[in-house]
Amino acid sequence: MSIILEFVNVNAGYGRIQILNDLSFAVDEGQVYGVIGPNGSGKTTMFNALLGLIKPSSGKILFDGIDITRTSANVRCKMGLGRTFQVPKPFENMSLYENVLVAAVHGGTHRERFAREIALSSLRLTGLYDKREIKAGELALLDRKRLEIARALGTEPKLLLLDEVAAGLTDAEVKDIMRLVADLKAAGHSIVWIEHIIETMVGSTDKLMCMAEGRCVISGNPREVMESAEVQRLYLGVDENE
Repeated sequence: MSIILEFVNVNAGYGRIQILNDLSFAVDEGQVYGVIGPNGSGKTTMFNALLGLIKPSSGKILFDGIDITRTSANVRCKMGLGRTFQVPKPFENMSLYENVLVAAVHGGTHRERFAREIALSSLRLTGLYDKREIKAGELALLDRKRLEIARALGTEPKLLLLDEVAAGLTDAEVKDIMRLVADLKAAGHSIVWIEHIIETMVGSTDKLMCMAEGRCVISGNPREVMESAEVQRLYLGVDENE
């Protein structure tokens, strides 16, 4: 199995404030790679560095075997990096189909005729095909989350970055998202998923990393990571000496 993403001793931040500190990890192709950590641990900054929204001060980011550390954000998108945002902000007055088509045309590498096929395929995969003519502003939260994923899929990503797509959902809806992620993996998508909901990270990921202070504290089998002393202390606030 080949590595699709690798951070090698990446240091990055905002101005003089350094957030990522020698961050190193690797994601295998076809893997669902979970990322957890307390607020301020550097999870979003890691996404921003990966997407080219901030530039590392040192270290390397390798995507599909290519060094993209200094590559522009728009080129990275066309190379196959697609992401969702924690708070979905679709074009409210456009249909679901139109929302995904915009992503396929402007974020992908195909002309409009092929982009239409990609948009419809993305809607089918996310369970939104039958609602494709509905205005995005009419959607409830779960379907807005699905649309956010569909828009990312419209860019035909080699690596899909999910940013707390289960946040704010009911327990039943969280399970719907877990099933969708399983479908995405079955369809061949490689995924990096940031989430705070433990059920999703233990039940849906192949490998789990816990971050703290911009570093990888521990990574490995999801259940073993969650049961580790480091995660119990840093993420769950449990002191083994108490």
